[in-house]
Amino acid sequence: MFVRNIFVLIITFVFCNSIIAQDDAKALLKNIQDNFDSIDDLSAEITQLINGKINLEGKVYYKKENHLRFEFNNMLIVSDGETSWNYNKKQNKVIITDYDTEGNKILSLRQIIYEYPDECELSTYDSEGEKVLQLIPKNNSLSFNSVKLFITDDNLISKVLIDDPPTGSIQVFLSNYKINKNLSDSLFSFSPPEGSQVLDLR
Repeated sequence: MFVRNIFVLIITFVFCNSIIAQDDAKALLKNIQDNFDSIDDLSAEITQLINGKINLEGKVYYKKENHLRFEFNNMLIVSDGETSWNYNKKQNKVIITDYDTEGNKILSLRQIIYEYPDECELSTYDSEGEKVLQLIPKNNSLSFNSVKLFITDDNLISKVLIDDPPTGSIQVFLSNYKINKNLSDSLFSFSPPEGSQVLDLR
């Protein structure tokens, strides 16, 4: 649930029956995809609120392909594209899974940007000086009702609003992007600390 809440993150767009609006949404999606393709790595500050209350603050790191790292006060999530580690600092517990297991699929930015839109109705509108993309699932294959992405002039995501029935209202804010800084591969590997409890589910 934790990972899915964060990484239903990078999807979605607002419902409208207009063909013009759908074409605009597809054009905006194409801009986002092209920008994503041009990025070798990035980092950003991330804040997540659930039902109006902050529950996570930290940093996210990404490097092609599917290398991810999330740093929060009491939790660290790391993936090298093959293996994922979820480390609970407070409990000193590490859960290890294969990257391509069902629970980790939401970590794939490429899947979110390229595959999820095919399963949703796309639309776009302007809000707060930014373009907004919204995804409305075409069927029950996705767990959320809608996701709205606020897109900057640089085709980066600044805010995500998720209507997720099991959880409620989820808001994710991304800021202070740093693009193509040649992030070290060591950021995307993890060795369980000595004395930690390790649950290997591979």
